[in-house]
Amino acid sequence: MNNRNLDSKDLRTYPVQPKPCKTCPFEGEEPVELTPRRYEYFINNLCGKGQHLCHSANNKAICRGGRNIQLRWLCAIGAIPEPTDEAFNAAINEVMSKVNLVNPEKE
Repeated sequence: MNNRNLDSKDLRTYPVQPKPCKTCPFEGEEPVELTPRRYEYFINNLCGKGQHLCHSANNKAICRGGRNIQLRWLCAIGAIPEPTDEAFNAAINEVMSKVNLVNPEKE
């Protein structure tokens, strides 16, 4: 993984894990235990605010288990047509192209 292109202010620069890690709190075979409050915090973040970074990848990749939750939620609310990374990326690119038209200096 090439870390020199990662921009902590732009999570689009982070790769997405191909599958959940073994200890993924969302979809792992042996998930890390979270308190209900912490789990709720992560779910609220995924459903409207941001991404979840993978602890097994030293926070240098997007968590696959978290992304899967996010994809299902975005599809359920009609923000993307199907729960796939491709649909997610297309939606992000569409939003970002509109933002860049309104604020061209923020490219």
